[in-house]
Amino acid sequence: MDVTAALRRRAIVLEIGGFPPPVDPLASWFGRVTVYRPGEEWPTADGAPMHALCQINLAELPFRPPRMDDVAMITLFIGPRGLPSHTPNGGGWCLRAYRDLSELKVVEPLETDSGIRPFPMRPTVVEDDFPCWEDLPIDLPDDVSDRYHDLYHNVPGMKLGGWPTLVQSQIFWAPWNKHPAAPEYVFQVDSSEKAGWSWGHDGVGYLGRGTAPGKEDEWALDWQCL
Repeated sequence: MDVTAALRRRAIVLEIGGFPPPVDPLASWFGRVTVYRPGEEWPTADGAPMHALCQINLAELPFRPPRMDDVAMITLFIGPRGLPSHTPNGGGWCLRAYRDLSELKVVEPLETDSGIRPFPMRPTVVEDDFPCWEDLPIDLPDDVSDRYHDLYHNVPGMKLGGWPTLVQSQIFWAPWNKHPAAPEYVFQVDSSEKAGWSWGHDGVGYLGRGTAPGKEDEWALDWQCL
């Protein structure tokens, strides 16, 4: 068995800051959202505006990871009063996925006193991303199992596709992992000291998309921290 071929996935890591901001309002940003569909409003939680966590322009990426080939733009917001726990999209967090950039209008980013510092993001392709131990989908030969962490590495960061960077365990999309949409991991939003954002203590947020019939456009959020 070719273990490497069985486990390898391509991914895109989004570098946060460190270069001049682009002029294009449709560019990818951490900590800023500048577009939404006419008729939409800035999402709220408990009567307060959510914080802009990121916007990702998939149309400008070198490739689109699995289950994202029909998405051109994603915007993600997080509630201002604590991190959500197994709530549906719109309940303390909000992900909006758009299939066509032409349907979007440019808006002035809302100031929410989030403490998240906005930075532009740019993509880097990772050809070889491997699962954390808890996510292994196959049984490994003994000689590989004993040296797995030396041979295969999971790439951390703000990442689309690839394998999730687990902090504690496998992802549980709902209590007892019984989410009705049967989500599968699509991308992750890492904590960023530079941008002033953290999921608990140095945690990672995971976004999944539904696979159950009729629920393919439902999204789920889980997060883990130290």
